[in-house]
Amino acid sequence: MTTPLFLGGVNPAADVELRPPSLKGLMRFWFRAVALPGKGRWEDVKVMENRLFGSTEGQAQFLLSVVDRRDLNQVTAGQNWKNYQGLGYLGYGVVDRGETKRPYFEPGGKITLRLSIKKNISQEITTCLSTALKALGLFGAAGARARKGFGSLSLESLRVDGEEKWSVPRNMGELRDRIRELLKEINLTDVCPSEPGYTAFSTQAKVSIVKTGKDPIHLLDEIGRELLRYRSYGCRDRNRGVHVLPWREKAEQNFADDHDLILHLLSGRLSQPQSHPRRVVFGLPHNYFFLSTRQKASVDARNYKRRASPLFIHIHALASGEYAAILTLLPAVFLPEGERIKMSGGGKYAEVDCRVNYRDIENFFNRSAFKNGMVVWP
Repeated sequence: MTTPLFLGGVNPAADVELRPPSLKGLMRFWFRAVALPGKGRWEDVKVMENRLFGSTEGQAQFLLSVVDRRDLNQVTAGQNWKNYQGLGYLGYGVVDRGETKRPYFEPGGKITLRLSIKKNISQEITTCLSTALKALGLFGAAGARARKGFGSLSLESLRVDGEEKWSVPRNMGELRDRIRELLKEINLTDVCPSEPGYTAFSTQAKVSIVKTGKDPIHLLDEIGRELLRYRSYGCRDRNRGVHVLPWREKAEQNFADDHDLILHLLSGRLSQPQSHPRRVVFGLPHNYFFLSTRQKASVDARNYKRRASPLFIHIHALASGEYAAILTLLPAVFLPEGERIKMSGGGKYAEVDCRVNYRDIENFFNRSAFKNGMVVWP
């Protein structure tokens, strides 16, 4: 693992535990994500998934065991991360006011898994499983705030029947080529849905290696700061008369319309909005607190309290000793048809149709801070 991993055991407040069921769940998620382009329909993917991972109708067709654990060093809660404002932003929930609230495994831990697959499984399914493992090791993570880069898992080696199928990329260029090879395996063609019904790869996916660094913690912190620059309205600095970020840098206010919409709703100046905040596309719930008025507002869906972010942040280890930050956008149907976005707070309430625009995430990939990065797909 390349970044702090917050994964609770029996007592999440006191222990961290990486168990086979958690790893199997991650494999299942990425299996679904990589299988859809080749199959085209969720119904066909589900048949393959149930066949391999098991269902109420039958057992899983493979056994997973952890055969080696090295350097899984647990760090107690209460660590001072006040100088890592980017980590604090990305780690909302496990980090509060610059302090870690739960124990975690520090970066550098390694695990070795063995998968024993039954002989009656088709070559198509076993190949897809191998692809899913690569995807997990290139884009995925485990534990809390996994889509925000915490618990990033980097694949170091993959052996199939004793034959080496994967080795660590040496540099950014080689990493780009490996990801492109994987996407070729996934078969991103016009046949696959342009907007899948669930989080999966499609022709609308976007992958970029945006930055490299020698320290994975600092690198993830930089990505967090950049996301905060892009999304935040900032807090007013009375001495300077401008809104600033936590490190006193002037806020860009790229989504000032979001701020104004919710503020006007709370004040009563806007009784029936025609749209929801654009930043909803980053996931739900989407909350607000206005320091000037001490008011709070929440934005979520009428029937769904949570919608995970379609943006995945991953920190990958390179053989050179450096680390690379990979951003992956997997657009999909954001909410079920007919579901509406609701905005509430201060006794005010409004509902609007859900109309997210994934361009508001794509623009983050094009930040000037990422000018030395590499576009992988499309």
